[in-house]
Amino acid sequence: MSRRRKRVGVSLDPGNISYLPDDEIRMILRGADELINSGGRNMLVKLLKGSKDKKVLEHHLDECPAYGFYRLLTMNEIAKRVDWMIKEDYIRIEYNGRLPMIVFSEKGWEIEEETFAEELYQRFCDELKSGKREIIQEMQNVNRQVVMDVLEKIRVGKNQDFIPMLEEWKSKEVRKVRQKISSVQRSLRDPSAAPELIYGKAGGKSANEISELITKTIREIYPRYYPDGVVEFFCMLHSKERIRMDIQEGNMRVLRMNERIIGTGCLEGNHITRVYVLPEFQNKGYGTRMMLELEKEITEKYDSVVLDASLPACLLYEKLGYKTVRHERINIIDNVIFVYDVMEKKCRK
Repeated sequence: MSRRRKRVGVSLDPGNISYLPDDEIRMILRGADELINSGGRNMLVKLLKGSKDKKVLEHHLDECPAYGFYRLLTMNEIAKRVDWMIKEDYIRIEYNGRLPMIVFSEKGWEIEEETFAEELYQRFCDELKSGKREIIQEMQNVNRQVVMDVLEKIRVGKNQDFIPMLEEWKSKEVRKVRQKISSVQRSLRDPSAAPELIYGKAGGKSANEISELITKTIREIYPRYYPDGVVEFFCMLHSKERIRMDIQEGNMRVLRMNERIIGTGCLEGNHITRVYVLPEFQNKGYGTRMMLELEKEITEKYDSVVLDASLPACLLYEKLGYKTVRHERINIIDNVIFVYDVMEKKCRK
């Protein structure tokens, strides 16, 4: 009988590191992306140092943009920065058997998603000029949401020269991505065309995209209004598991713009919940569009609509005719109290 081997221990030591600038955070996350579920802290430190270690070179980690970013620092100085990132929950340690592996937190992935998408977009621009098409094949192995982000960047760039390249890419992709590519091509051909907006039920495979949208919106907007404890409470309240359950029950709704989910909402009887619009699409009428669609469904069965209003959304709800009927409070943790309004709108039959 073989003896069970103990897990390799992890001891974090950020030293006197109390802050890292954004560019360093992004580069550490970019390096971590090459090691998710396959490498640990020590390998990440070697990558960032620019080490010629055999394993670093075998896995082509020297091709990562973050390789050698900290070449002027010692391994110990780099390790303290990596440990600070773990302490601040940008990256986490999870065990694969007995070995500790690097994984992203939601906060860290949100940053890396944008960094990686921008890197890929710039490669598309370079290959468009050079006539190469190597990146098209590589996109088959890229996270689906990052793929959608890259396509959105191409749309925003309004460069019609991309149209033939997109056509070649489209022939190699799955249906969902093909639809997005076609949407981007239409937009490039006619930049003046209004964006295609579609409201409807969330599909079973959209839980990840919805979760990322809500988490991104909460972490970007809510710290302006609430302390950290309340922000984390909201993230927990809208966890991926709860969103998946709402989808399964047929309650989750989404607003898509050119195949991308930009807004969400949920129906529970006559109660509206989980209304969120991506920060970059706020103050453009999409929140109002989402609310009107949700109300339309509710008023087919009920004569009033009820919702719980957070501070960032109160003004929108008041403009739409909602009135506060009472205040509620929740004791969260460490004496942090969350107070919110319960609002109602009477609907005409």
